[in-house]
Amino acid sequence: MRNNKLFLFLTIVMSFFGCGLEKMASDYDKVTYEQTPTVLEVHGGDVVVDLKGSFPEKYFAKKATVEIIPVIIGEDGVETKLKSVILQGEQATGGEETIFFESGGDFTYSDKIKYKEGMINSSLELRALATLEDDNKILGPVIIAKGVVATSMRVENDEIVAVANHGYKEVETISETATIYFLVNKSNIRTTEKSDEDVQKLKNFIELGYKTESFVIKSSSSPEGTEKINTELSDNRQNSTLTYAKYLLKKLKAEGSFNDDHYKLSSAGADWEGFNNLVKNSSILEKSTILSLTDRNKEKSQKEKGELLQDMAQVYDALENDVLQYLRKSEITINSYKPKKTREEIVLLSTTNPSELSVEELLYSATLKENSSRSLEIYNTIVELHNDWRAYNNIAVFYLSAGNLDKALENLNQAKENGGANESSVLTNFGIIASWNGELNKAQKLFDKANTGNYNKGNLNLRRGDYRSACRYYRGQDTYNATLASILYGNNNSTCSENTAACYYLNAIAGARSGNTTMLFKNLEKAIQESEMYKNESLKDLEFLNYRDHEKFISLTK
Repeated sequence: MRNNKLFLFLTIVMSFFGCGLEKMASDYDKVTYEQTPTVLEVHGGDVVVDLKGSFPEKYFAKKATVEIIPVIIGEDGVETKLKSVILQGEQATGGEETIFFESGGDFTYSDKIKYKEGMINSSLELRALATLEDDNKILGPVIIAKGVVATSMRVENDEIVAVANHGYKEVETISETATIYFLVNKSNIRTTEKSDEDVQKLKNFIELGYKTESFVIKSSSSPEGTEKINTELSDNRQNSTLTYAKYLLKKLKAEGSFNDDHYKLSSAGADWEGFNNLVKNSSILEKSTILSLTDRNKEKSQKEKGELLQDMAQVYDALENDVLQYLRKSEITINSYKPKKTREEIVLLSTTNPSELSVEELLYSATLKENSSRSLEIYNTIVELHNDWRAYNNIAVFYLSAGNLDKALENLNQAKENGGANESSVLTNFGIIASWNGELNKAQKLFDKANTGNYNKGNLNLRRGDYRSACRYYRGQDTYNATLASILYGNNNSTCSENTAACYYLNAIAGARSGNTTMLFKNLEKAIQESEMYKNESLKDLEFLNYRDHEKFISLTK
């Protein structure tokens, strides 16, 4: 009887220790961990850890907890800890997931951290601390992944910087118009209209002596008649106005008036657009009803719309007085070239006497090939003379292109303070700086507000790890970044067409991913020939892990 009790006591003690920390430590090699993908990757600037752990049957002590801490150890020994996860036995508390003693169990874990350069040849190590009552024991550690594929970090800073438009037009026309009104169903020009003040304005304009671009004769009719009558009436008014215009312009000695090629004719027929605009701006009480009727019947024929107008008997007098009489007209418009300084004059004055140029002329001069070496000087002159936001923005562009973000930001802030706060070019350039600095959400808001171009949107989505959207914005392009996005999206047959070392190296990565050794080694050789730095990079790059023992790879990187 005594022996039986002793046996039972020993059994209980052995059972306790067998299910305790010592057994968990000794059997820890039976616990399995799986990281997906097996080699860590960077996406959107983050290293993502996605792992699954499995505990075998009769392993996890019922009252125990296990804290698991993933740690990335860089090639320089620097450690970066991720968030920990606490697992608990079925009779324990304080854990995030429960693992049963009899059946065992699984857990999943996900976290991400910002990528750092030293992580490319790092190790992902799991450290575990098991605790039971007042005792604890270290389990492991276990290395579950080695290295980080950082291809997504190879984005080039090739955003399209936004130069503010100078607003200068090399060729610019100015116009003057005389309007001649006609009586109902008439096309002859009345004497009273010939002496109208509009005709006097034409005369004054001609006396400026500008070179003529064109003389435009445009005629129309009010829409209450039939389509045939309105068309004929509009054409007749055009013809009579043309005859009168030629007479008048020749008499006033308008430049080019004897050249028939300068005369451009337009006969609109019934002017429904003009009708709606005049009704809309009139004081007619029923104008909402009239506009509603014409809008609902806009697809009807000219004849049907004319009949509709005739049916508005109760408002016809108001229409006649406020609308219809102003649609029976012809317009004589003179388009003349605005006098401009010659290109040579602008180039000379921009550096010798810039105060004689307008701000638009100065901004334009800075874009000319002749001033390419002096553009920054000219923009600084504009700042001194005019304090114009466009000059500040374009100075910022100069520094952006040189990679000097501090000076670029300084000038963009000046552009913002001097009237450019909501200008697309300023917002776009602010967005580029934010993108380069890794402030991707800020860059997104700025690009959205600026409605920036697709290429910049593609770059931003590439940096965010949204390769599908990036490829959509890059559609039809084979630039370096467009090719990088395509490869990261899974198209390993993509190739970059630019003749640069970076492009050759990217094509080598595509070859490695697709198993195309010819493509791999041909492009890797070109990249190394262009830049020796790619020899060392390829030795560390896990994209070439499966080829490190290949004879050609060894010969290229020795």
